Amino acid sequence: MIEKLVLRVDGMSCAACSARIEKALSKLDGVSEPYANFTAGKVSLMYDPEIVDRETIEDTITSAGYTVVKKDAQTDDSSRSILISLVICVVFSIPVVVLSMGSMFGLEIDDKISAIAQLILTIPVIIAGRRFFIRGIPALLARSPTMDTLVALGSGTAFLYSLYLTMMVIDGGTGHLYYESAAMIISLVSVGKYLESRSKERTNDAVNGLRRLAPSTANVIVDGKEVTKPVSELAIGDVLIIRPGERVPTDSTIISGNGSLDESMLTGESMAVDKTTGDQIFGGTTNTNGSIKAEVSALGDDTVLSKIITTIEETQSTKAPIARLADRVARVFVPAVISIAIISAAIWLLAGKDIAFAMTVAISVLVISCPCAMGLATPMAITVGTGKAAEYGILFKDAAALERAGRIDTVIFDKTGTITEGRPVVSAYYPSDDAIRFAAIAEYGSEHPIAHAVIDKARSLGISILDDTEFTSSIGSGVRCISEGHTIIVGNSRMMESEGIVMQYSDEARMMESDGCTVIYVAIDGRMIGIIGVSDNIRGASIDAISKLKELDISVGMVTGDAEPAAMAVASKVGITNVTFGALPDDKVMAVKRLQATGKDVAMAGDGINDAPALIQSDLGIAVASGTDIAMDSADAVLMNDDIGNVVTTIRIGRATLKNIKENLFWAFCYNVVCIPIAAGLPYVFGMSLMHQMPMFSAAAMSMSSLCVVANALRLKRFRA
Repeated sequence: MIEKLVLRVDGMSCAACSARIEKALSKLDGVSEPYANFTAGKVSLMYDPEIVDRETIEDTITSAGYTVVKKDAQTDDSSRSILISLVICVVFSIPVVVLSMGSMFGLEIDDKISAIAQLILTIPVIIAGRRFFIRGIPALLARSPTMDTLVALGSGTAFLYSLYLTMMVIDGGTGHLYYESAAMIISLVSVGKYLESRSKERTNDAVNGLRRLAPSTANVIVDGKEVTKPVSELAIGDVLIIRPGERVPTDSTIISGNGSLDESMLTGESMAVDKTTGDQIFGGTTNTNGSIKAEVSALGDDTVLSKIITTIEETQSTKAPIARLADRVARVFVPAVISIAIISAAIWLLAGKDIAFAMTVAISVLVISCPCAMGLATPMAITVGTGKAAEYGILFKDAAALERAGRIDTVIFDKTGTITEGRPVVSAYYPSDDAIRFAAIAEYGSEHPIAHAVIDKARSLGISILDDTEFTSSIGSGVRCISEGHTIIVGNSRMMESEGIVMQYSDEARMMESDGCTVIYVAIDGRMIGIIGVSDNIRGASIDAISKLKELDISVGMVTGDAEPAAMAVASKVGITNVTFGALPDDKVMAVKRLQATGKDVAMAGDGINDAPALIQSDLGIAVASGTDIAMDSADAVLMNDDIGNVVTTIRIGRATLKNIKENLFWAFCYNVVCIPIAAGLPYVFGMSLMHQMPMFSAAAMSMSSLCVVANALRLKRFRA
């Protein structure tokens, strides 16, 4: 059985690192879809435990030069560790720069003393930045060079060449030292990596905020007394007391009391939800009013909050299709840069320049061409986009779904439970209570909203319902059961015709449909005995949501199993003209396929079992919170509340994220196209004599390129629905 594995991995610093890990893992039998997200520091993959075990996978990552971090362990690349290294680098780099440019500051220092002092001051910087060498050099030897390789080659070459010149100076020779370049390359790159790491932490504010919601303790009734216990020690069935202002410790069911729960962290809905006995409440939500006693129903990873966090993290550890372009470039980019550095240096030597000039050119090209920005472009935007979506109660199943949301130009809605509230009521029936009585018997085993409406009506009429039946359902058509030797069939006209039952009460049915009712027919032992009209209120947000979709130039349609009159009555109220009625699950799939065949990117929004095939077929399946588990499992995105206005938000977040990714990739590519020629000596051709400072400028430019991409991705945090 294929399983998914997500590992925390330390040491990834650029897209080339990701490519190296993915290449190593793809060679393992039983491993598929490896994806290394260096932004999140995670590696995800699908694997067959019968072919390859987890230990082998971890060993492969370790052999590639990276560290698999055990749960709750701290990574070496945390902001704190990078900050410590950065402080050391800066403290020792500044005097190196001052010494190297002593004449500019009016300092008259003996060349030998200056050279030795610069060497001594640069050594701590090299040690503080040793991670670049520890990871970069082995990667080069393994013919999979990374960003660390470029920094190690640039700073290492500058240091070794300066060390050689230092020995010449001690022997009475002369030469321009590059210690300041070696030190400042590491320092400036470390500044960029520190700011980048802090920015990455900000991208996960949504997930971190969700984690902080779960309280660490709970008030529990034990032997009739209230005690405080750690949430980790709770057990299923424990009785909790939750007072106003307190957070719910874990998923529970209210057994006494009433309260108003702020569920905005789960659903994005700011209004508190009234809860009473028998209602489910969720861990991390806040009780704003009333005292509640609740019985624990789920703990740990089984809680809704934990599942939401897991979904977000898994989405962030998947790869968006648009990232493949950057991946393909990253795999060849670093080797190409090393080649360009060597060729540039050789050209300048052939042009008559000395070894120092050629060395400066090579170092500058190596440092300025870091592929970090390209690698950051997609995962940073995806991470921020999924976090922002979660704030509005929208969960994307993977990064590809978020990208596809940005391309949607057509949305198809199911009617019942999506455009309408999904809480139908019986508004009419004919000719007698027998229609309700037998329909309730047949529908007793069904979870369909219409079944609940019929049963509720039967109870309101005081009709007793037999539940000893043999029940079967036909998705999209109706149900049949055998009760006390009688065969009862309840369903739409299509089901009646397929059973060979003669249709009756046509005039009454048309009247019900003209009022917007869905008509269901009741037959017993092959004879129709009555009809029932069920109506469903339109959701308050439906009209506004459909109007806003049209403002976004999105075509809107509706597909439903209802008959034409009822379907058209709802469609006209919400402003939809493209309607498919009388649709079975296969018909809904065909409705999606027809639009896709014309080149449309189609989103399907639904809530029922009969919507599941169409949700899968569509480019973006969207399930609403009140939907069935099958619908949610089939969807690419789940709305945690019933507000279909979030369908609009889903598409707008997708568009904003896709636009952000394209901006990031454009900046990353343009940066390298412009900067590599500059580092290769183009300013000198035009008479500028800044080449000795170019390695430092290159390091600063490389760091700024990554920070620009990160800053642009963080702009998504300002998104407002």
